[in-house]
Amino acid sequence: MNNLPTDSLLSVKNLSLAHPGEAPRINGITFTLQQGESVTIIGPNGSGKSTLLRLITCELTPSDGEILFKGDRLSALKPHQRARAIALLTQHDNADLRLKVNEYVALGRLPWQADSVQSQHQRIIAKAMDDVGIRHLQHMPLSKLSGGERQRAGFARVLAQQPVLLLLDEPTNHLDPLARHQLLSLIQQKKIATLKVLHDLELVQPFSDNVIMMNEGKIVCYGSPDSVLESVHLQQVFGMRSLQARHPETGKAIRFFEALPT
Repeated sequence: MNNLPTDSLLSVKNLSLAHPGEAPRINGITFTLQQGESVTIIGPNGSGKSTLLRLITCELTPSDGEILFKGDRLSALKPHQRARAIALLTQHDNADLRLKVNEYVALGRLPWQADSVQSQHQRIIAKAMDDVGIRHLQHMPLSKLSGGERQRAGFARVLAQQPVLLLLDEPTNHLDPLARHQLLSLIQQKKIATLKVLHDLELVQPFSDNVIMMNEGKIVCYGSPDSVLESVHLQQVFGMRSLQARHPETGKAIRFFEALPT
């Protein structure tokens, strides 16, 4: 992985984050992400997954290495340029709960405010709410929404931002199983380049082109969903093994996971 493609959308090269006298939080991370590709990061709590996303958003500054976006140093881009290119959805949002849903989704249009007319903004906002199924809630304050409805509103906000790269940090929290599949399928259909953190291993294979497994701030396995989920690293890092069966009606392979016997 040292010879990274030069035409990648995102190139992360030997990225590290360490403070003097402490073990590195991120240690020598290297990977690429192509236009339209969906990469999933998995790993136990504290393995550095969310920290990696915070480095890519420039919220944190690496102690070593670099991040390139379309060949340019990401940190050299102006804030409004990064906001147009990259959108982040986390599991915890500090939004003002007094905001109505349509006002909250409209925050995704702020990077584009100077370049578009109001009617265009409103069409994009309405389309984003329609896509995630919350148009009927548009005049309701966030404080009145369930956890799942708020997460849908978050998806609408980042879709309204129209990013080139979408960062998702445990985006399926608070969602029921059907909603998880619906929203991840929506992102997949839109072919937005996506780097997402997932804890639900059963969602990894159907919604990933490639998978990064992290542990203790390092990449321990990187490749196709099959190669990562069938690797010995899954047992070493998660204490679980992956099994496959065939759906009795469709014949499609179904992957499930179980804890290793103690």
